[in-house]
Amino acid sequence: MTGAWTIVLTAVFAATGLYGVWRLSTRRWQGIETVVDVSHALMSPAMLVMLWWPMAATGQWAQMAVFSGLAVVFFYQLSGLDTVPERAGAMAHAGMNLGMVWMLAAMPRLMSGEPWTTMLSWSAVGLLVITAAWWLVHAARTPGHRTLCGCHGLSCAGMATMLALMTPAL
Repeated sequence: MTGAWTIVLTAVFAATGLYGVWRLSTRRWQGIETVVDVSHALMSPAMLVMLWWPMAATGQWAQMAVFSGLAVVFFYQLSGLDTVPERAGAMAHAGMNLGMVWMLAAMPRLMSGEPWTTMLSWSAVGLLVITAAWWLVHAARTPGHRTLCGCHGLSCAGMATMLALMTPAL
């Protein structure tokens, strides 16, 4: 990854992580909203570790378990949600957490150029791009949550960019 991308992605993940931590520190427990903030507060440092130390196995299995668990929480939450935007948001957060699991699992294989890993990674990039676009459109349509939805969109776009930069061309 080039130096310019490293700087840009560092800024993206530092900003989204700090925003999640700020939200956690200024609010009381608010159910799934708090889980969203915890997710961002954990996801951002994990992305920074992948960015700066790509071959580090820094708690890889523990991270995969945490992000898988968070995805399950978001999927479980679907049954209690009433509106399409709420359900789409829960699915988007589940997808982002599963994207983290994929990135952690696939990184060593991507370095060796295994074709199936490359194809699945580009599929994940596409889903993350669609999710980022959904968050940004939602931010534009939801005046009271523009910063929050923009943060989610920025995080998804950063993940998509980083995975695209890590993945060999098809």
